Amino acid sequence: MVLNICRLQSRFFKHFSFWIIITLYVIVNEGWKSKDVFTLVPEPELLSLIPIAMLLCYFNTLVLMPRYYFSENYLCYIISFVFLLLLGGALQRFFSYILWIPLGKMYDPLSYHADINYYWNTVRIFRNSFLFFSIIIVHMLLKIMQVALGKERRLREVEEEKRIAELNLLKAQINPHFFFNTLNSLYALTLKGSSQSPQVVLRLSDLMHYMLYEASANTVLLKNEIQHLESYIYIEKLRFSNRLDIFFQYSGDIENKTIYPLLLLPFIENAFKHGLTKEVGWITISINVTDKELFLKVENSFSEESDSRKNGLGLVNVKKRLDLLYGDDYILVLNKINGIFEAELKIRV
Repeated sequence: MVLNICRLQSRFFKHFSFWIIITLYVIVNEGWKSKDVFTLVPEPELLSLIPIAMLLCYFNTLVLMPRYYFSENYLCYIISFVFLLLLGGALQRFFSYILWIPLGKMYDPLSYHADINYYWNTVRIFRNSFLFFSIIIVHMLLKIMQVALGKERRLREVEEEKRIAELNLLKAQINPHFFFNTLNSLYALTLKGSSQSPQVVLRLSDLMHYMLYEASANTVLLKNEIQHLESYIYIEKLRFSNRLDIFFQYSGDIENKTIYPLLLLPFIENAFKHGLTKEVGWITISINVTDKELFLKVENSFSEESDSRKNGLGLVNVKKRLDLLYGDDYILVLNKINGIFEAELKIRV
């Protein structure tokens, strides 16, 4: 309610200021009289000229332009526009004939006798029409700019809503995938009767809280995201025990840096998914943070046979998210060389 009132007030003052400027323009134009000096003395004709100009302008923008101009029926619009101008000139001449000329006879007889005191005067009608033409054109240009800006704003809003919807969909696909892998790790530990199972449950609880609450925000603190990665890596270390040689390190100033949530996790998940080859393997994870950029490098052992059997959504989703979030302003390199899979990512933080 308050927002609508504010919008109405903004529109009112915008239109009011426009007509103040037009009034000053007409006063100056009338006072100039083709001389090198002018006087800011309003004439009585303004009492009819300004309302008629308002009527013509709003009829043009509210009726003629939506019906003909914006539907690209330009011929009909030009014909209607010319008739509108002539109507305005005729109306102004009519009010001059019935009001301003008789008043001139009363208060300025000399001017009355010098003026043409009959209604139909083609020169005067065309002169009035030309004055209305300049006013209507300015108002029309403002309307075209307003419509163009409105279309651009709506297009940006639609694109932003589409982008958010796609990001939410991709994020929703990551969550089940993440919990599925983590629960598998916990199940493997409980089967072995590991004494570390309670610690895993606690870590998993923290991860679920992060995924359900903090990760729903647009951005999260980078240190929280790294802490989340450490918890995930801790669980996976317990799951694979001595079968995987895992190294994780990060460097740089991570304080007060932000990042889009769950953006790095798919690379880590992918490494654990494909890093085990013939019951052994290795994974190296390195994060380096500079003033404005983050560099992630993940390397893991890799076999073509295991890769052909495992197809997931992780890296496919993260590529789509990177495109939506950064456009072309990121670098992602994926390589498979001699049994080694490399993923290198460079983004702003």
